[in-house]
Amino acid sequence: MPSFHHELLVELFRNDGALAVALLRSRAGLAIDHARVELGSIDLSQVAPTEYRADAVIVLRDREDHPVAGVIVEIQRQIERDKLLTWPVYVTTLRAKLASTVVLLVIAPDPEVAAWARRPIELGHPGFWLTPVVVGFDDVPWIRDSHEACRLPELAVLSVMAHPELEIAQVAIDAVTQLPGDRARLYLDVIMMALPATLRQILEARMQHYEYRSEFARKYYGEGREEGLRAAVVAFVRAKLDDLSDADLAAIDSLHDQVILTALITALAQAGSASEARAALRQALTP
Repeated sequence: MPSFHHELLVELFRNDGALAVALLRSRAGLAIDHARVELGSIDLSQVAPTEYRADAVIVLRDREDHPVAGVIVEIQRQIERDKLLTWPVYVTTLRAKLASTVVLLVIAPDPEVAAWARRPIELGHPGFWLTPVVVGFDDVPWIRDSHEACRLPELAVLSVMAHPELEIAQVAIDAVTQLPGDRARLYLDVIMMALPATLRQILEARMQHYEYRSEFARKYYGEGREEGLRAAVVAFVRAKLDDLSDADLAAIDSLHDQVILTALITALAQAGSASEARAALRQALTP
């Protein structure tokens, strides 16, 4: 299942394909002359039954509405060697559909994954290689100018994710608050979650208290927080108990109430002995 960060990055490109154009221009030196940007179908399947779906497809069109280029955007958070087989299919299939130039743009937050994705893919035919255009988080522009942020809020949000600094976050917030309600709330959530706790607290104080407001973020943040709390419980229990069993782990995994999980973490941290830790765990697991 795609993670929150994967889906969020996809959402940025689907909300405004100009983000892909800006990254290609600033980081790959590719300036494609076009008049309009539109979101294309992510279905890159051929006649054969195998399904091929990219994260996002952006089509650039001229003034006569003819496609001049297609941009396939792939969010890559880990090394997946199967992509060396599917990415060439994406490119050739979209090229056949549009009868135009096609570029594969890979967004790889992790430097190791970015280095892997930059390697040319040999297709076996003499002279037939595919070299993805890869943008790592180190390559994302540092957006500190408010006018630049307002021109492309998605780039400002991506800049915060790549460079979580207070100045960049404040500029991005000023830009996204001018967007329609749901989109603004989502981007505000993303900015707040991208920041370290100390910087987030400063911004929350400036905003007089901030809660995660978008349904998209509440869903994923809630799931992520629950998983994090359970992981903390397991870490405490392993430190306090020598006889942790598979049944104990299964019981902890069944806990979903964040209030109970938080209380259990506090009790385990305060437990002075294995028997006290066991008692705290037993109490939390009692219906």
